[in-house]
Amino acid sequence: MDQPISYAMRNHEALQSWLNFNSPAELKDWSFLAIEAILLVGITCSIAHAIRHSRQHGHNSALLTMLGCFTYGLLIDIASYYTVENFWHGEFSVMLVYNRLPLYIALFYPTVIYHLCMTIRRYEFSIPVETISVAFYGGITYLIFDNLGPMLNWWIWDRADPTTWPYLNAVPVTSYFWWFSFTGAFALINRIVCWNWVEAGRSTALQIAGNAAIPVLVCLAGMALFVPYNLLAYDGMIPQAAAMYAISLGLSGLVFVLNFRRPRQPRDRLLMVFPLVFVVGLLYIYIAKFHLFFELTPEGLTAEGLPVGNLIAVVVASIGSLAITLLSHPSEIAE
Repeated sequence: MDQPISYAMRNHEALQSWLNFNSPAELKDWSFLAIEAILLVGITCSIAHAIRHSRQHGHNSALLTMLGCFTYGLLIDIASYYTVENFWHGEFSVMLVYNRLPLYIALFYPTVIYHLCMTIRRYEFSIPVETISVAFYGGITYLIFDNLGPMLNWWIWDRADPTTWPYLNAVPVTSYFWWFSFTGAFALINRIVCWNWVEAGRSTALQIAGNAAIPVLVCLAGMALFVPYNLLAYDGMIPQAAAMYAISLGLSGLVFVLNFRRPRQPRDRLLMVFPLVFVVGLLYIYIAKFHLFFELTPEGLTAEGLPVGNLIAVVVASIGSLAITLLSHPSEIAE
């Protein structure tokens, strides 16, 4: 590619440095600072909650969960920058890995996935149901963010790359299915290594080895779950691949609904903060940027040539995500 699609990849000075800082005035607009602030709130909540949980319960499963989220996130993101190369981030306040990785993205995993896992843990589901429920909760929550980012240049997709097809407005279905499947894979590995092994009193050496291997194990499990989608997509059956994702998400939601029961634990206000701030904060940005939907070119793009998100999907996903968050923290404890 003669001219990189992403403006961040045209910053030759930043591309020479593993760590780069940008002043707020240099960023494209206030929404870049807003999402950074939301994730800073989130990582603060994750750390505080994990420490409190560990002190209250006498084991480090919550802290290990957060650490696993962080190391998995680093591996999957950095690896993707040098393998698939079909998307690029914009420039934020702090950039890592030669202007490829914004700090807020590095914080995204130990914030978002940590809260997904710890919220669903409140239901005390079996391993399969917990895995599927985390994947569903994560799928609808991430959808909100996934539709907003491309229209504001937080990141950009190479829409000419067949590996990103098909698109639903601003988002490749592969992105939806990637987050859904890999988040489910993380929930499964995390439940076994960070919770079951700790509760069973496995040896310290085994626990250390298991936690160190979490990023690799999650990637391997996630890729295995991705095989059916890839087989359909690479065989030219792109609509069928998209349908498979929609069916998978729908069935996972059905599993959660059929197994739903009011948590027996008291409301955890600290655990509620970030999921509510995240969804409400993103919806505020949508409202503030709503004019973009009325200023589209004949091709359906913004003035910057960026596709806008799917509002119907965002509204439905927002309602679902908020509902799960609130239902997971009832005011009264179930008997």
